[in-house]
Amino acid sequence: MFKFAFIVAILCAAALSAADMRLLSDSEKTEISAKLSEVARNTKSIHSSFVQVKNISVLSEKIRSSGVFYFKKDNMIRWEYQKPYKYIIIYNGSKVFINDDGKTTQFDAKANRIFQEINGTILSSMKGVITENPNFSVSFFKLQNKYLVKLSPKSNDLLKYVTRIEIYFDDKYLAVTEMNIYEKSGDYTNIVFKNREFNKNIPDSIFNTGM
Repeated sequence: MFKFAFIVAILCAAALSAADMRLLSDSEKTEISAKLSEVARNTKSIHSSFVQVKNISVLSEKIRSSGVFYFKKDNMIRWEYQKPYKYIIIYNGSKVFINDDGKTTQFDAKANRIFQEINGTILSSMKGVITENPNFSVSFFKLQNKYLVKLSPKSNDLLKYVTRIEIYFDDKYLAVTEMNIYEKSGDYTNIVFKNREFNKNIPDSIFNTGM
């Protein structure tokens, strides 16, 4: 009896979860896309803390890390991991700079398609042009207090590494709050943005790839 009740509870929870998520129509998708573009036009910079959880299929424990995220128009991003290790990734245009606890690497993102596509997707979400990437099919969903955008790669080359990217926007500010990146291996990464600050002065030196 207990097992039966438990199964019923799980099925009810799943049904409620599905009911909370609704696929937007084409007209709704067009409307939200226009609003995202409008918000992005007025967003010059973003400063936020973030928490990242890496789920690796062969490991029982999740890998947690946290740090600070910076975005500045037009094409500058900085991921600064602070715990449990020091790690910095800077995207400045097509240039990528990595500082792994003092060991530095620099390269052109155009030479690495995976880097280019994922960075381009993040930039697109920040700039409100997420539907304009021809390399992904895009679906919009409405949840209780947020929007979910699912991006599925069209390219077989990209599908070898990434099967889906999910980006969540709050329905009040239409700003990115969370992101999931699913890999073909079964691993996936969840990133949650917290304490977001918009249009604060961020010096260009933060994105200096020559440091």
